[in-house]
Amino acid sequence: QTLNWTEVIDKFVCKIIPRPTFFVFNSGLWADDELVEVDVQTKIVQSLSNCNIISVYKTTTIPMIDEPKNHNRDEMCQLADICYNVSWTGLVTPDKHADNVHFTPPIYSMLNIHLLSMLASGEVLAVNS
Repeated sequence: QTLNWTEVIDKFVCKIIPRPTFFVFNSGLWADDELVEVDVQTKIVQSLSNCNIISVYKTTTIPMIDEPKNHNRDEMCQLADICYNVSWTGLVTPDKHADNVHFTPPIYSMLNIHLLSMLASGEVLAVNS
C-alpha cells in the first residue's frame, strides 16, 4: 500500500516516541511530485502542526544543469514554520560538484552544519513555541 504525505505523518511520524521537534522535508529535483499541489502542501503543514511538530521545508539545491525545471517549491516556504533556503548552492563552483546534480562532501557538510545550527538556535525555538 502506498501512503501519501499526510498518512505517513499521521500514522507514523506523530507516533514516534519521543516525538520529533522538527520534520525536515524537501521535494527533490524532480518536478513530478504532489508537492506542487497547494492542498497537499497545506495538509502536510497542518498534520505536523496537529502533532506539535515544527515543519521545516528545505528548498532544493540548485544543480549545474538547466533541467529539471521548477525544482524549488517557494510556496512551501510560505506555509512551513521554517524555510531552509539553500538557493546559495547555485553559486557553488563546478570543482565542488561530483556531477551535474551532486556536490562533493564538503558542500554537503556545510549544508548539514548550517541546518543543524539553525535548528539548534534559540531563535528558531522561540519563534515556534
